[in-house]
Amino acid sequence: MDTVQSIFRNRVYTALSFKEPDICPYYIWIDPEMLESLINHYNNPELKKNYIYDHTVMIEITAEQCVQSDGTSRDEFGTIWQKGNILHVVKPALTEPSLTGYKFPDLSTFSHYAHIENWLKEYHDRFKIVQLGLLFFERTWAMRGFQEIMTDFCEHSRFVEELLDSLAELSVRIIDKLIELYGNSIDAIGFSDDYGGEHTMLLSPAMWRKFIKPRIQKMYSRIKKAGKKVYLHSCGHISPIIPDLIEVGVDILQPIQPETMDIFALKRDFGRDLCFAGGISTQKTLPFGTPEQVRDEVNRCLEIMGKDGGYIIAPAKPILPGVPVPNAVSLIESIVNQKPKISQG
Repeated sequence: MDTVQSIFRNRVYTALSFKEPDICPYYIWIDPEMLESLINHYNNPELKKNYIYDHTVMIEITAEQCVQSDGTSRDEFGTIWQKGNILHVVKPALTEPSLTGYKFPDLSTFSHYAHIENWLKEYHDRFKIVQLGLLFFERTWAMRGFQEIMTDFCEHSRFVEELLDSLAELSVRIIDKLIELYGNSIDAIGFSDDYGGEHTMLLSPAMWRKFIKPRIQKMYSRIKKAGKKVYLHSCGHISPIIPDLIEVGVDILQPIQPETMDIFALKRDFGRDLCFAGGISTQKTLPFGTPEQVRDEVNRCLEIMGKDGGYIIAPAKPILPGVPVPNAVSLIESIVNQKPKISQG
């Protein structure tokens, strides 16, 4: 850990030790377009820097992209993307379930890490997460197409295992590089892998345990051995595998969408083994509730999820354009202006 002591980082570490800090640590995730509206509302151009003091901050390591003449982008894996509100694969890197002749990119060059140094200096006092974006499970559908890879899991399992092994090896090399370069400055290494839909998992729990679990265990153990925390972003309904995630070493699970899981049951059942991050409804309460309902939901999460630590409060998804500004303001004020407790840490 960086030698600079910080109340922000310390609150996160207190929560991770399952003790209650003076206030519940938080981050407030805001879409850039909505941020502009809130900056105008507060008349504060540096709203995120001098009013919303996010306790956790994140930066990504991901494949570089090259914009093509038709407006699409080709990334280093060979996938062609059409960017919009939702990432769309125009052409996958692998048109057949085979790695014959395929060469994985080298993500260990200076250009992949050059953006981290200044970020570390800017946020020296925060809990810093470096996330591997779209590089493991999500990369499988980015390389094959979603429908194709789901079929491959059933019909071409040996190919899937070879693909996952290769991606795991690539991820381990990135982890090792991060530890070598920034091991004294970062707090956690994260992964972005959505395993759930609204009501069910994308893979059955049994299939997830067969294909995914043993490989992430190897990756996560590398991080734990270096003394860093493991952060996992995984949207949707993933309740069936939460005991597995604890077993393989996940420290922080985000975003725990309340529309897809009973977050208070998760706290009751797993709140002494796993730190949860997120939890505020961005599909229902924020866009369609009232400022009072937003405030009540924040307070309930603080009371129940924040009890005995193990919680970082945040909206489950970004505050998106279309959310009424009074609702967004109610969320911000309720979180930022928490009444301090006497710290138990």
